[in-house]
Amino acid sequence: MIPTEGHADADAARRCLHGELLAEELTTTARELVVAWAHARGPTDAAVAARTGMTTYTAARIRARLCLAAHRSF
Repeated sequence: MIPTEGHADADAARRCLHGELLAEELTTTARELVVAWAHARGPTDAAVAARTGMTTYTAARIRARLCLAAHRSF
């Protein structure tokens, strides 16, 4: 994981999670941070995708690449 304090990718990832940027405007590293941080809060891939503007497939693919288990909706 990259250092997050003051790093350009971390700042962009935070802005994406706050709705200020779409995921398509981010670097690959920033998208990975978005998925990892969102995953820690427990939403499904679809919820991460809806919040960030990425597709559900992309959110799931990044999550799997990071070796994170899928969260299931009930």
